Amino acid sequence: MNTICRYAALALFAMLVPAAGAAPGEVRIYEPGQLTRDRYEIVTRLWVESWRSAVQIPGHADQPAAIAGLKSEAARLGANALTNVACLVDDGALWGRGPHFCYALAIRLKK
Repeated sequence: MNTICRYAALALFAMLVPAAGAAPGEVRIYEPGQLTRDRYEIVTRLWVESWRSAVQIPGHADQPAAIAGLKSEAARLGANALTNVACLVDDGALWGRGPHFCYALAIRLKK
């Protein structure tokens, strides 16, 4: 019975580790054109792919906080890099907690 518990714990660990993705500090930002298309696969377009972007985009107090939010979301989704990062300022503060919001293409680099 003890061996079965070990195998179950090992199987659970193996399933959870890939789901964790990269840490936000490990998510790199690449300039457009810096990588050729065959070097990565697209995970998602952050903040603009969902229907929710028509209603609300996560806003932040400043641009570094907005980029940190992008990195965190990319890591959560299993991406290890961002490209085509664009940041905007909304003077009306209509889009959330602050005037800064960014969007990007979350990608996974091929080995």
